[in-house]
Formats: sequence, structure tokens, C-alpha cells
Amino acid sequence: MAYLTKIAVFLAGALSLLSLITTVESTVPHFFVKGQVYCEVCRINFINKLSEPMPGATVRLQCHGEGKGNITYSIEGKTDAHGRYSLKAEGDHEDEECEVTLVKSSRHDCAEIPNEGWALEPSSKITITQNNGFHDDIREANPLGFTTKKRAEGCGRMFKELQIDPNHLI
Repeated sequence: MAYLTKIAVFLAGALSLLSLITTVESTVPHFFVKGQVYCEVCRINFINKLSEPMPGATVRLQCHGEGKGNITYSIEGKTDAHGRYSLKAEGDHEDEECEVTLVKSSRHDCAEIPNEGWALEPSSKITITQNNGFHDDIREANPLGFTTKKRAEGCGRMFKELQIDPNHLI
């Protein structure tokens, strides 16, 4: 009988410990950073009606403290069949700078990471904290795009519709 009592006390203690661990884990905030990757075929470096979703592209969410070398969190993911991704971020990164960047294209014909025009800094900065006024755990990143080496046919027509000169973009 004393033996059964010891086993019961041991099991009760183990269950209490497990519930405590679960409670501690559930207090760590998590967020879902969602966004889209596309192929920009007109080389104007913003999403437009000729841009194509890019399934299978790799993106990276990275947070850092003071200085880019002080990486505090990093996770990579791939886009789905519609060029969309969802990355689960663990923890609150209120005092850190976080951004999503392009890592690898899934298309050999659209693999350049733009660094001109509107895409001088080809990344999407994102706030990952509970202390910013947002009341849910989803954070939407701006779309990111790889670009082709040459402009596709049809871009000239679109430039006229938008009344832009692609040679004079900022």
C-alpha cells in the first residue's frame, strides 16, 4: 500500500510539473509573418498587373539588436503555390529591428534581387511585438520581388497606362 501511495504522489508531481511547463511555454508570444513573393517582369521593382506570383521561393525573417551582426532571431521559409509565405516568429522583438528578405528564387529566368529604383533596400521591415497596437498575432509584410534580366513584352503598354517613364524612376 505504501508503494502505491509513493507511485501516486510521484505521478501527481510529474503531472504538475508538465502542466507548469505548458503554462510557461504558452506565455511566450508567437506571431505569423505573412507576405508574397513575385517575379517582376517589367523591371520597375514594384508589383503590378504583369507581376507573377513565385511559388517555391525562399525568404528569411531576421531580427537583430543594435548592429546588423547582432542577430537575435532568424527563420527561413518557402512560398506556396500562390507565392505566399507564412513564417512563425517566436518571442517578442520590441527592441529589435526585424525584416523579411529574399534568399533564393525558384525560377532561373527571374532570379535577380533588385537594388535600384523603388527597391534600393530589397526587404520588408516588420514589427514583431505585442506592444504596438495590433491585437492579433498576424503581421503582414510588403510584397517582395525578384526581377528578370530583360523586360517582358507588354511592359511598354503598361507604362503608358500608368503614365510612367521606366528610365526615370527614383
